[in-house]
Amino acid sequence: MEVQDVMTRQVVTVSEQTPYEEAVELLLTADVSGMPVIDRFGWVVGVVSEADLISKEAYTEPIHRRFLGLIGDSSEAWSAKASGTTVGDVMSQDVVIASPDEDVRVVARRMLEKAVKRTPVVTRSGRLVGIVSRHDLLRAFHATDENSREPNPSYGRLEVSVS
Repeated sequence: MEVQDVMTRQVVTVSEQTPYEEAVELLLTADVSGMPVIDRFGWVVGVVSEADLISKEAYTEPIHRRFLGLIGDSSEAWSAKASGTTVGDVMSQDVVIASPDEDVRVVARRMLEKAVKRTPVVTRSGRLVGIVSRHDLLRAFHATDENSREPNPSYGRLEVSVS
């Protein structure tokens, strides 16, 4: 099965200039957990997720940000995003992408190895054509499993022998 068979084609996107508040509203309205960030040519330049956006509220206290900087806590990256006002300030730029003709299992492995929950799907020229999420993959794998199972006539039946 290929990515194009399971990807979502109607993708909610934002630009780097999209205000933080508007990005939050789009995520909530569309009921998605992340969106590709595209430039004016439709090329993916980042991904903004719920985690990127909640960092603003989670790390707004200046004392907390200063303390994390002193101890070199891994939360420092989240703290740096807290001062962001646009999607470009808070988005993740290290984007894991897939192509429409890739095998879904290969993409699933890549997503697990890179610890991402969604992957923009782009053409060879780099234009966004869809997005595939863990949920999309799970649905595809489940459908494949359902189709490959042999029906078990005794499933759910109790057989009683009389002696």
